Amino acid sequence: MVFLATTRRGYESFTTLNPDANLWVSGGVLTTEELAQLRARGLKITDFTHEISSGEPEEIADAISTIREHHPGEPIWIEA
Repeated sequence: MVFLATTRRGYESFTTLNPDANLWVSGGVLTTEELAQLRARGLKITDFTHEISSGEPEEIADAISTIREHHPGEPIWIEA
């Protein structure tokens, strides 16, 4: 399973729901230091280099396309 978080609140919800899933986050949600700490703890986290707005369907579609390239056949949960 893959989770896409576009906001800090979405990231925080992810950590309580399923911290073992793959997490993709919008650019700017987490700092470089936070990302390094989470990866050091073994979390499977990928950050986009740009911001993804949940209110922009084209941005979400592009993000889903990118995630599917890396996780074919996996269900993708998207913060709404």
